[in-house]
Amino acid sequence: MKKMNISSILDFTSEKSTRKAIFKEGRLDTGLLLYAPGQTTPVHKHADLDEVFYVISGEGIITINDEKVPVKENDIIFSPMEETHGFYNNSSENWVVLQIKIEH
Repeated sequence: MKKMNISSILDFTSEKSTRKAIFKEGRLDTGLLLYAPGQTTPVHKHADLDEVFYVISGEGIITINDEKVPVKENDIIFSPMEETHGFYNNSSENWVVLQIKIEH
């Protein structure tokens, strides 16, 4: 078993969004996506993994296959491989998203 308190890695930067690794084991990779206001991750897709995004705090926009989907705390999104997705923190608060990646 491994345990971590995520407050120790909530390290926002003003330059760009960041990903903080949590656990990686076999085909599973977890991390936190940290977005200060106005920060983004461009739309992209993965050919070899599925992802789950769980909003821990804050709110923003996840673009899924060209559809802008507003998300907020406690929302969860499943993005299967080959689906395009991107992120934009359009709020005035920090946005924290748990990312779970499962490789095929």
